[in-house]
Amino acid sequence: MTDDAKKSAARKRKAKERERNKALGIKKTEVKLSERERAMLDELCEVRGGVRGAYSADEFISTLIRRDHALMKSQVASLGKCAHCNKALPAGCGGAFKGQYECFHFKDFKILSL
Repeated sequence: MTDDAKKSAARKRKAKERERNKALGIKKTEVKLSERERAMLDELCEVRGGVRGAYSADEFISTLIRRDHALMKSQVASLGKCAHCNKALPAGCGGAFKGQYECFHFKDFKILSL
């Protein structure tokens, strides 16, 4: 295969990949990581991939997002109502009473933090 043919085939493959990603609503996101964080990510991908082989960084981060989203939904569902304003959480009073000890935004808001 000539260089021009290889380049043409590569362009076609990339165009198809872009079309698939667009159809699936996949958007590219860049993340800046230190060398140490990148080494940790590589180790996590390798170990969590197990015998099937290492996850790609995309697969690993997507899996973390899906798992954390499920956890967050579960946490929000278990919040109920604020003891102070009696409004549904996590919005509650919107922080209007966050100086009051009984207010969710004063003492319990960290439940949803990482």
